[in-house]
Amino acid sequence: MKPRLDRTLLGVTISLVALFAAACTSGDDPETSASAAASQSASSEAALPSAAASASVGTDGEETSVFDLEVGDCFSASEDELETVVVVSCDAAHVFEVYHVFDHEAGGDEAYPGDDEILEYADTECQVPFEDFVGMSYQESIWYITSVTPSQETWDQGDREIVCTLNLEDRTDVTGSAEGSAE
Repeated sequence: MKPRLDRTLLGVTISLVALFAAACTSGDDPETSASAAASQSASSEAALPSAAASASVGTDGEETSVFDLEVGDCFSASEDELETVVVVSCDAAHVFEVYHVFDHEAGGDEAYPGDDEILEYADTECQVPFEDFVGMSYQESIWYITSVTPSQETWDQGDREIVCTLNLEDRTDVTGSAEGSAE
């Protein structure tokens, strides 16, 4: 029996993005400001900040903020925490496919529930739409679930979004969509 869910893929840290954008607005050197912010925040594990939420990267795909991922987006990622991914056509090689996006039920003033609780919540909430999207139960499917959840830092900035993705167990590239595949 496969594990309930893969518990790691992506965490996002909006604090560096916000600092980067603020530096650009104030006229400070954004790279220097982002570097200083990264060294001041020991818990931040984000990739280099991106000034734009979406920026075209040619015909191979479109760089997209993880905050802008939508159902049907396909992408690959090799880091556990990042801010952007290159979304490609699902007909192109990719590792992950977004099949459900929703907000955590916690209100805006509630404290971060903790990594284990947020992952458990995502585990539970991502399974029901999985069956609707793929066309068979999670336990019988070849696909594994990986969720993109808020980090402590992004939660503190108001992020409640959870992105449910699917992938093969060994995270090898696939082509085509898993939607309705009944695999």
